[in-house]
Amino acid sequence: MAFETPATKKRATTLKDIALQTQLSVSTVSRALANNASIPESTRARVIEAAAQLNYRPNAQARALRKSRTDTIGVIIPNIENPYFSSLAASIQKAAREAGVSTILSNSEENPELLGQTLAIMDDQRLDGIIVVPHIQSEDQVIDLVNRGVPVVLADRSFADSNIPSVTSDPVPGMTQAVDLLTAADVQLGYLAGPQDTSTGQLRLNTFEKLCVDRGIVGASVYYGGYRQESGYDGVKVLLDQGANAIIAGDSMMTIGALLAIHETDLKIGTDVQLIGFDNNPIFKLQNPPLSIIDQHVQEMGKQAFSILQQLISGKQVTESVIIPTTLKIHGSTAVSQKAAEKAAEMNAEKKRKGKAKND
Repeated sequence: MAFETPATKKRATTLKDIALQTQLSVSTVSRALANNASIPESTRARVIEAAAQLNYRPNAQARALRKSRTDTIGVIIPNIENPYFSSLAASIQKAAREAGVSTILSNSEENPELLGQTLAIMDDQRLDGIIVVPHIQSEDQVIDLVNRGVPVVLADRSFADSNIPSVTSDPVPGMTQAVDLLTAADVQLGYLAGPQDTSTGQLRLNTFEKLCVDRGIVGASVYYGGYRQESGYDGVKVLLDQGANAIIAGDSMMTIGALLAIHETDLKIGTDVQLIGFDNNPIFKLQNPPLSIIDQHVQEMGKQAFSILQQLISGKQVTESVIIPTTLKIHGSTAVSQKAAEKAAEMNAEKKRKGKAKND
């Protein structure tokens, strides 16, 4: 079998090769391949046929220089092992692919230093824009990029008092539904909080604490963890020891850890201990019973983030951010509270019927 060496390897087909075969000028071939309206259709067909026969592939770098664009964006997520962030990246890539844009994906590992290095590398590569799940410690570097004209969109997290466009979720609707559902029964609440050096960790904890104050809930337990499976595992054990029997997990990785910890006990999810997770991970439906979750609608988040980035790349001024409301999806892991809520609703309906009959 013969192998090609650097000396024998065929060179790539050029515009000049197509020009020689078609007996046209290089400039005419170039305009024909670019679908220039000045080129007759018959000439364009000759050029395209010759290009196919010669296995011509456009030079991406040269094309980018002519367009002053690369048709490539950067996407930086903090943890590729986290199903939520994997789904976010996949959603962005799908939207980009449909628009003919390539993506370069990087994992910052929740490390501000690594995130900074990645931002610098993507900046050097002259990508058209960047979608990043930021860290608080990366704020100055991101602002510097934006001030130098680099299109940047923040996803999932944002910076306080910043006009950098972002796409985030609003935890209030979903967490309000979650707390109200759990407290329909006589429960001891527990919350697995995310890291307080992220906007999402801070906002979700503040939301939980405010809900407890507004509803007069006392004695709720909080475990200060991180967006890691280990935090959910260790945190649930602490919360259970503190008497919690109705727990909300602040993200999908902590939800997985919480499930593992509870499965190691003699407690049954949905009856002995109720659990509400974060994010619509398909694996949560495979639990027995299926897990109630707070859904952030990650696919919509990725789609919106790419849409805003496209607007920035095209030169539009975008300062308004998108906030997607969370929603609670109820399944068997909150059965006790669900039954209590249904019973309370029936009693209220009965009271209304009796009150109406009495007034009549």
